Amino acid sequence: MPDTLDIDPGARAPRPVDPPKKAALDPTQAHRVELPGGWADLRPVSDITERMRRPIKRLSTRLTSYPSFMEAVQQGEAAGGELSSEQQLAIAASMGDAFDVLEELQDALVVAVTRGWSWEHPVSADGVLDLPTPALDALRQAVAPWQQAMNPNFEPTPDAGSPTGPSSA
Repeated sequence: MPDTLDIDPGARAPRPVDPPKKAALDPTQAHRVELPGGWADLRPVSDITERMRRPIKRLSTRLTSYPSFMEAVQQGEAAGGELSSEQQLAIAASMGDAFDVLEELQDALVVAVTRGWSWEHPVSADGVLDLPTPALDALRQAVAPWQQAMNPNFEPTPDAGSPTGPSSA
């Protein structure tokens, strides 16, 4: 057995390992989620008022008007599956001003969905900025399914009793 350890000079330093993804929460139900250093109570989508929903719709529309955001979405979809932290950072860096709108949208979503939390300050846009970064990151990930649940559904409803037929008939 050799008494030296041969190390490949081309070997890379270890990369940080991304934490495993948890199953997405059901936005139609209330939840208490454990966060690093605390917890948050999330309301079902049916309890989100129009006053909370409108800024999210406005910011979503504004965000899709940025070509840099749409390119970032296409990059993410092309990567398939889950993106590593490095890939997410590279995409975020390519977004320009759209990144600020995305963060504002995520903060508005956190405020709309979060009924309460274990921190002393109130749930508000300013309160979100006072959360510890690991807790905010986990909370943003937890509330992400609510975004799609709050968007209007423009899919046709197959209703046989409808007085008008589909336009494709």
